[in-house]
Amino acid sequence: MRRTRRSLIAGARRLAAERGLAGFTVDELCAEVGISRRSFFNYFASKDDAVLGTPARDPLEAFGEQFVAGGSAPDGAPLLSALQELVVQSFALLEGPHDRTLLLDVLRREPVLLQRLTETMERRLAELTELIARRQGCRERDPFPGVAAAVVSHLAGHTVHELLETRPAGADPDESPPLEEFAELLARNVRLAGDLLSPGATAPPTTPDTAADTPSATPPRHL
Repeated sequence: MRRTRRSLIAGARRLAAERGLAGFTVDELCAEVGISRRSFFNYFASKDDAVLGTPARDPLEAFGEQFVAGGSAPDGAPLLSALQELVVQSFALLEGPHDRTLLLDVLRREPVLLQRLTETMERRLAELTELIARRQGCRERDPFPGVAAAVVSHLAGHTVHELLETRPAGADPDESPPLEEFAELLARNVRLAGDLLSPGATAPPTTPDTAADTPSATPPRHL
């Protein structure tokens, strides 16, 4: 299934770049990849989603309830560890061709795709915020779930960007980076973010005369 998904994404992006989004049909894409139209909709809800690589199965919907249930389980993982696992599980579903040059070219030519991508990202951020709130039992106006979702989402995006930037020269753009590599890099970036937020990490330089007057940082309460 993963190979078929990658082929659909690669084909959709190439056709969109060559003909424009309106210049090809789902049937033509299916014929090129060698699957039926019915099978296509097991992977993507629309032609637009195939170009963007947005799966028909929402990653957060697929793993969200398990994430929420872990909050009340006696052996449940700490929130930050659970969020890392959720991000890695989602990345596994989102894997696809990573030829960013071709995708960016299509996005520049097709503003409707850029709008759809933005809406998808905003929807997922809202979904993640709700999942965190449910898992932690936060009150309706508690700002913590939104902040946590934004931080984790940014770290995930930065990790993907870093992973692609460090790929060896000549790597196949249609091959996704190994899932284990993504998980390790994400864990490292989460640790670095934790170092930034740890007591004293952002304290201004002090001298012996001013050290006693410098307020100490307070560690995060929720994580």
